[in-house]
Amino acid sequence: MPISLIITVGLSIVIVAIAAGLMARHRSVRALVMGIGLGAIPVGLYLTGVTDLTINGIRSLVDWFQRTPFTNLTAWGLGLAIGGLVLFVIGTFLPKGQKRVAQPEQPKAVPTKGDAAPKPSIAAGKSAPAAPASPAATAQAKPAGKAQPQQKGLDAEDAEIEALLRKRGIM
Repeated sequence: MPISLIITVGLSIVIVAIAAGLMARHRSVRALVMGIGLGAIPVGLYLTGVTDLTINGIRSLVDWFQRTPFTNLTAWGLGLAIGGLVLFVIGTFLPKGQKRVAQPEQPKAVPTKGDAAPKPSIAAGKSAPAAPASPAATAQAKPAGKAQPQQKGLDAEDAEIEALLRKRGIM
């Protein structure tokens, strides 16, 4: 009996047994039908001669490894090939790219003549140390037409943030 027939029968039996176990576990005929279909593939490959071709290819590969001298170049080649294969397999198990949620843009302060540099915007969830602002710069930064009401216990920066949150409907 040729080795390819033994491999074909053994592989088909293992595939159908796994499918039967999955069918018993999930109580679904779908798993059994899929298993029988997968079990028929090795038999079809044997009948077409692809199994013999595969076995001859593996034998040729083993013979080639036995004939080839093991040098540093061969070691590097094997290492890179195996490493690339491992990285590929790891990459298939990584989650797909995360969808990035677009954060709304923060309003930028318009620099005036009294300001040396524009005020850095504060990203959501992060805080920056408060820089002391001169009264002249604060007065110039606020539009003259809009007087912001100061609430008890809030400084100008907190009132501005609260106004932005109310404008966006968050508060």
